[in-house]
Amino acid sequence: MTLPKTTIKRIMKQYTNLNISQEAVDEICKMLEEIIKVTTEVAEKNAKKEGRKTIKARDIKNCDDERLKKRILELCERTDKMPILIKEMLNVITSELE
Repeated sequence: MTLPKTTIKRIMKQYTNLNISQEAVDEICKMLEEIIKVTTEVAEKNAKKEGRKTIKARDIKNCDDERLKKRILELCERTDKMPILIKEMLNVITSELE
């Protein structure tokens, strides 16, 4: 499953007056999907610790901040060619986890 690229592009356009290439949208979609994957994996472990088969909002909220921060920073450092917008977004996300 892929994220709706037109929606992602519209969100990106809210924060810039520059044009946004399709490649930039594709790259940010990949990053967001990875963030969702990592968050879901951590939330799943939180739910299982409590013996539940359902991930709840509190499992997302109680994700291990350090683990998420580490994985997000790994994404950010994956390539030098990552658009600056994505690096800045990931830096903002990780700073919120501090």
